[in-house]
Amino acid sequence: MTIEHIRFRSGDVHCAADLHLPQEADGPVPGVVMGHSVHMVKEALAPGAAYLVQAGFAVLALDYRTIGASEGRPRGQVFPHRYVDDVRNAVTCLQGRPEVDADRIGLWGHSLGATVAIQAAALDRRVRCVACQNPSMFNGWRAMEKARGRAGVQAMLDVVDQDLRQRQETGEGIRMPLLGTGDPHIVDYLRLAKEVFPTFDDEVEAESLAQVLQWAPEAFLERVAPRPLLMVTGREDLTHDIDEVLTAYDRAREPKRLEILPYDERGLSVEPGLGQAMRLAAEWFRRHLVEAQPFVPSPPAARVRAEGLRPEFTPQ
Repeated sequence: MTIEHIRFRSGDVHCAADLHLPQEADGPVPGVVMGHSVHMVKEALAPGAAYLVQAGFAVLALDYRTIGASEGRPRGQVFPHRYVDDVRNAVTCLQGRPEVDADRIGLWGHSLGATVAIQAAALDRRVRCVACQNPSMFNGWRAMEKARGRAGVQAMLDVVDQDLRQRQETGEGIRMPLLGTGDPHIVDYLRLAKEVFPTFDDEVEAESLAQVLQWAPEAFLERVAPRPLLMVTGREDLTHDIDEVLTAYDRAREPKRLEILPYDERGLSVEPGLGQAMRLAAEWFRRHLVEAQPFVPSPPAARVRAEGLRPEFTPQ
């Protein structure tokens, strides 16, 4: 496998991405755009990308704008609707590579990145299939209210109001920890991420809170079909609400598949859960990007007559 560090334009900024390519390939290969969770960086996707490359896919793992190595200021603007544009522009970038079959592109996303992939696929006809790991935030307001209660959401809105006033007065917003839960497991996980990934920063702009509350990709679930949709989640996942996943899966249309593995959220990011989840994704992409019959448009009437493509025009 080779890794190339590239940049592509998305709106008025350039996003950073790592292009993972199989070392030996007989012609252009199918491609997958990978999107990380809300607080992570593209380097964390490398182990998962390795599984897909081993299965014969080219993988473009990106940092969303204002995150990691991508451009954009102020830093840490969690604006999921813009992330959708970043993913779609990543598809354009991947299609332009000679190593990639432009007609066979899939999306993979983790956590918030999963629902970003769902909305991007619903909007972008070039996407052939989607795989989601620990999908979350199908409705940002509902998710926050379930996690923090109504009083917690009102406290978030108080911070948003304070941020607006501060921006008016000083031109700079409030910065805050994205995951301020105090959960020791999450705190330990974030500490490890800061140690391993130099570009990781879990502080975000407070204006992101309002953007997350407006995020409702559940409205796009039915629009992904007829592109195949895979959801993989952990049975003991307390970070991403499994009830939301089950409801979203019921709402999505065929073709679809749901796999619930015996892990929590972190369990699918480390072995052996990582390997199990990524092998499911590789199998999904192989079935729907490699083995699937390509679309063949119907021929014009003149060709139907000339080639006898209906029995009425077959020479007797």
